[in-house]
Amino acid sequence: MSKNPLVSVITVCFNERETIRNVMDSVLSQTFHDFEYIIKDGGSTDGTADVVESYRGKFEKKGISFMVISGRDRGLYDAMNIAASKSRGTWINYMNADDRFFDERVLERVFDGKEYGDAALLYGDALECEFGEYYYYRKCPELIEERMPFNHQTVFARRDVMLSCPFELKYRIGADYNFLLTVYKKGLPMKDTGTLVSVIAKDGVSTVRLKDTFLESIEIRRSHGIPQMTDEEIKKALRFVNLKQFGMDHFPGWLKFLIRKVQRILRHQNQRVDIRR
Repeated sequence: MSKNPLVSVITVCFNERETIRNVMDSVLSQTFHDFEYIIKDGGSTDGTADVVESYRGKFEKKGISFMVISGRDRGLYDAMNIAASKSRGTWINYMNADDRFFDERVLERVFDGKEYGDAALLYGDALECEFGEYYYYRKCPELIEERMPFNHQTVFARRDVMLSCPFELKYRIGADYNFLLTVYKKGLPMKDTGTLVSVIAKDGVSTVRLKDTFLESIEIRRSHGIPQMTDEEIKKALRFVNLKQFGMDHFPGWLKFLIRKVQRILRHQNQRVDIRR
């Protein structure tokens, strides 16, 4: 009998027929078998449910528990909370419908024969895919009070911690950041697995609603007692945020590509990776 912990991998989706196969294939390919896979579908109408059901036999053949939860919810984070409440694993990981595990050995590297003591949360490395190129995401746990310290797709949170600190639904974009700050402020141990966990598609809601993301992040940090900019400083910062949003919405693709190149260099996030195998 395996001594490894059970891991719950959760994918939340809504009308993801064109992308859901990628994440499901990456989960199905895992060499580590001590996990369950849960899909929370918010009531898709584009055939997503049919694609999901077509995989049931494949997971069952490998002896992997496969659960589909269908029905309307109050958005992404509500769906994530619902799925967590139905999970059975010691650890929970959320892998978005347009993201995937880096390779087939991710769960094996993180959990096979590993013990993490009193760690409440594990995190790892990610690649970001943007304009067809792949870059290491520069994680920065030491800057958690200033920004998102690592991608939530690289996180494995203990189920009991996830259930005791569910995602706050009042935050529409940054509830995952609020969760990490909550764990941090409670003094619960976080551990770096040193593992490249996920490949992230850079076209999610938080990357295109810059003003909302900026203001909500300030609100989240304030709620945790972290000093923030003055109102005047926020107004000045918003001018740049609005200019950046205009560029993302209206500049041609080649110009946005060049701007992002410069931004990555300035932020020391320009380590490009060739993932062809």
